[in-house]
Amino acid sequence: MVAATAVLLALAAGGLSAYAADAATTSSGTLYHPSTASGSTEDASYPRMIRLQHNGSANGTLLSTFSHSGTGVPKANFPVYRSTDNGITWTSTPISTVTDTVHGWDLDGPTLYELPQAEGTLPAGTLLASGTAWNHGDYTQQAIEVFVSTNQGATWSYRSSCASETGQPNTIKHGIWEPEFDVAANGHLVCYFSDERPSSNNYNQVLAHVSSTDGGATWGTEVYDVAVQDNVQRPGMATIVNLPNGSYAMSYEDCKDGFDPDQACDVYIKTSSNAESWNAASLGTKIQTSDNRFLLHTPYLSWSPAGGTNGTLIVSGQRVVAGTDGALAVQPESGHVLFVNKNLGVGAWQEITTAVTTDPTGGYDAGETACAGYSSPLLAAVSGSSFLMMAGVHVATGKCETDFASANLPIATGQITGPGTIAKCIDVKTNTSAAGNAVQLYTCGAASGQQWSLETDGTIRAFDKCLDIVGNATGNSAKVELYGCNGVGGQQWQVRADHSLYNPQSGRCLDDPQAITADGTQLQIYDCNGLSTQQWQTPTA
Repeated sequence: MVAATAVLLALAAGGLSAYAADAATTSSGTLYHPSTASGSTEDASYPRMIRLQHNGSANGTLLSTFSHSGTGVPKANFPVYRSTDNGITWTSTPISTVTDTVHGWDLDGPTLYELPQAEGTLPAGTLLASGTAWNHGDYTQQAIEVFVSTNQGATWSYRSSCASETGQPNTIKHGIWEPEFDVAANGHLVCYFSDERPSSNNYNQVLAHVSSTDGGATWGTEVYDVAVQDNVQRPGMATIVNLPNGSYAMSYEDCKDGFDPDQACDVYIKTSSNAESWNAASLGTKIQTSDNRFLLHTPYLSWSPAGGTNGTLIVSGQRVVAGTDGALAVQPESGHVLFVNKNLGVGAWQEITTAVTTDPTGGYDAGETACAGYSSPLLAAVSGSSFLMMAGVHVATGKCETDFASANLPIATGQITGPGTIAKCIDVKTNTSAAGNAVQLYTCGAASGQQWSLETDGTIRAFDKCLDIVGNATGNSAKVELYGCNGVGGQQWQVRADHSLYNPQSGRCLDDPQAITADGTQLQIYDCNGLSTQQWQTPTA
């Protein structure tokens, strides 16, 4: 059942706003909705997308795919859709479908890649599609097959397999999964993948790559990228990003054998100056906020040029958690936020509102749907702050549809301090994202509830929610809180030259009542008066 639709969200016109009037989320829709008939197992998840940049007049075209399997799908495959309006709408039916034309096996875990330069006999702009080919449930033979297209995805032909195995026992723990591609500075085409085969040598799973000097016709010797020989660590699901300083960043999950997957699949980042050398013994750095919230499961990393010299790294993951492996607490903003970092992955990350919400989030215990939010891709604009996101979203059968949405990165992120020369922070009470939490003054610290995003739609957000006037009131002394973003006037704010935060609907300013600066003082709105109790230092881009 196909439903490639888009819902354009209204853009508010805020004449007095200091910022653009575009909504933070600007368009959204469903790429494919599987059958939800009783007993159906049809699934559309694990999406991927690319923007053509080396295809002449076709540059700017977007292509997307997902792993399509279950009822009505004889063999799992990758249907390819096209958008010519930057992801606002997509073709209602696939322009092509990538299938295993070599063995007739199922294809799982897709990736798409465009060659930025000629590789062997393949010209620049050639598209690669790849995934794990196998018969579902049969672990005796697998291959990471690579297919190529020289006509913008209209047709595909088999090129090679960058990894394969045959004659294996029909048991788990020797699979090859989750390919991704990049081109190294020396021109080598690199195929990254997750490899369970070294489990016989006390590596539970490794991240590895092979390289090609002839455009993927043949591949060299396998090299480990993340590998811990303790028969516990299980790094997997790598995504690779080229950074503006010429280095490379890799995000991945590190699961652990013997643990409940919902309790130990932390997300990491590591960087390297060489796409073919990653210091395999190093796990890199956990992607986490200043107050030690971190992502769990199936990350996808992207880079946006917005946000300053270093741009902005954006990463998705299935859940936000806190604690230690085996004793993790799932945070309520899970499925509602992404993580961002403006320092090439170094230091703390900050939560921002996601473009596609996944609620419930994907999980691996009884009764949970694994596909929701599983490896949700992000595609940043070539210039500007917009980005496109796709994600598997839970449907009634326990499977997933593929949804998409475009959004803008925040104008600025960080602490809002004041009032006046008082160096307190605007803070979310209890440091949680629950709707109705008071917004208060508090001593500045590491809390995520003191990290605010100034958005392009005129809202100011913490976690996934908005700075809100209680009850959408307009009178003096109306209190402010954290609440779900819903487009009301009580969630619109303007940073003015006198450092006030002005709410146009009420004509009043954010105010510290009676100049009380004790921790826990709930803020309010009040007639704008130019006093220090209404002066706030906001983050800058």
